[in-house]
Amino acid sequence: MKKKIFLGLLSLAALAGPTLAQEYSFTLPRNTSWLVVTPAGQADLYYELTFVCDPGAHPIDIVDIGMPNGSYQLDGAMARVGQTELDDIRVSEYVKPYGVEVHLDAKTIRPGDSATLFFNIHLEKLLYRDSKDPNYVSFEFSPTWYGSKYVSGSTRMECNFSFPPGMGPDEPRYHQKQFTESWLDTVENAVVYRWLTENAEPDRQYTFGASFPAKYVPKGAVKQPAPFWQKLVGGLVGFIFGIFKFLFSTVVFWIFGIAIFVGYRQNKTRRMKYLPPEVSIEGVGIKRGLTAPEAGIVLEMPLDKVMSMVLFGLVKKEAVEVTDREPKLRIKVLKPELAALPYEKSFLEALDKYGLPDRAKLREVTIKLIKDVNDKMKGFSRKDTAVYYRGIIAQAWKQVQDAQTPELKSQPLEDQFDWLMMDGDYKDRMTRHYGAGDVFLPRWWGRSGYHYGGGGTTAKTSGGTGMQMPKLPGADFASKVTTGAESMAAGLVGKLDSFTGGVTNKTNPIPVSSGGRSSGGGGCACACACAGCACACAGGGR
Repeated sequence: MKKKIFLGLLSLAALAGPTLAQEYSFTLPRNTSWLVVTPAGQADLYYELTFVCDPGAHPIDIVDIGMPNGSYQLDGAMARVGQTELDDIRVSEYVKPYGVEVHLDAKTIRPGDSATLFFNIHLEKLLYRDSKDPNYVSFEFSPTWYGSKYVSGSTRMECNFSFPPGMGPDEPRYHQKQFTESWLDTVENAVVYRWLTENAEPDRQYTFGASFPAKYVPKGAVKQPAPFWQKLVGGLVGFIFGIFKFLFSTVVFWIFGIAIFVGYRQNKTRRMKYLPPEVSIEGVGIKRGLTAPEAGIVLEMPLDKVMSMVLFGLVKKEAVEVTDREPKLRIKVLKPELAALPYEKSFLEALDKYGLPDRAKLREVTIKLIKDVNDKMKGFSRKDTAVYYRGIIAQAWKQVQDAQTPELKSQPLEDQFDWLMMDGDYKDRMTRHYGAGDVFLPRWWGRSGYHYGGGGTTAKTSGGTGMQMPKLPGADFASKVTTGAESMAAGLVGKLDSFTGGVTNKTNPIPVSSGGRSSGGGGCACACACAGCACACAGGGR
């Protein structure tokens, strides 16, 4: 099963102006949602909605998306109609307290037309302790529904839950309503529940819930609202303890100690944030055409990974080869004229005569790369650009997932491996998608410090005309690639926090305080009375 299905919590936005003669009026033939619970106890939400705008109605130009809670990052949301990405995703003016709105822009659905909107976002909080079984966690979710003033007809509603990998088919439990079908997804090793209603009412709320053993997710991912009496006692104890400390004149000591500790932690965190905060007016539009290392800077990826991508780019161009990985990373320059980009030329200059990376020089290469990327980003939106390049990474992995033959699955390794390795779940994905069967080795394999030996056989690749390339068992390939990437990164920069700290001191130095005070924001969290629900959905939208 391919997880290119889409889940979310959507409600259509209506323009509030009284001068509009037309009202939104539509049918919703299809409402497909997926909630994929990750091993971290978080969730990826996907939605696939097909709209038909009624003749004579107001065009569907904005879609509101209600969120189950506030644990998402807006710049991580992605939406598209067909192959066109929708970049204008904002905080919703109509769905409160948590919601976003997607502006369809050029993909506005005109009267008489239909289109399918895809939306996905990541939730960091979802799970609650199951009130009926302390060894289980649970959640509930309601696919979006719409106001009867705007929607008519019936909907084919499909709601899917995918549980964390590794559990048996009998371990999850449904709540009040039994699923229509369930199965074990052998690709993801995950149990899937599906609820299917062929003639659902699009203006009605449907709620689905499930529980599963708590052992499959970290304890910190599970939330259980404290009883009222516990909050009351805790508040009184804290108040009395505060007075006690004050009376014994220890407040100053504690404040001083905490300030030192917080300052140390903040400074350590700041050292790893090598991009300066955006203090000028945010630009508009997307900066396209960045290379993988430059996109890695925009996404603030760890600098060892960014430098690994620079090295890989040179390997792929046949400008260098990695001759040794252990005990030290050693790089041989083959064709320096092929290092066409400024940071590539500087990278070659950071190698000593033995081919060993000079980390002081490599740090200067990194600083210059960051400053150059910041210059390129002037006038463009950093947030929108980050979303765009996350989409490129996702598209590279989609090519892998959609491949039907070993030759096609190997092609992204040849063309887009630098983008594949930028994924935060790179190690698990490499193992999952390349760990079975044989893998045709890309042409850069031998120059990256690996060898073609080890019992591999040869076969024609998809990238060469009559070219014979070796292949390896998938498990061997995935292991070599993932561990090799880590050893290469360590060989380049050494201790990451020290290397990054040296960069940060130049690119994002500690600001000089001019006095004054700062303030923090607040938020709200939902509490559920059900068996561990996730406060799951804003609906009844326009």
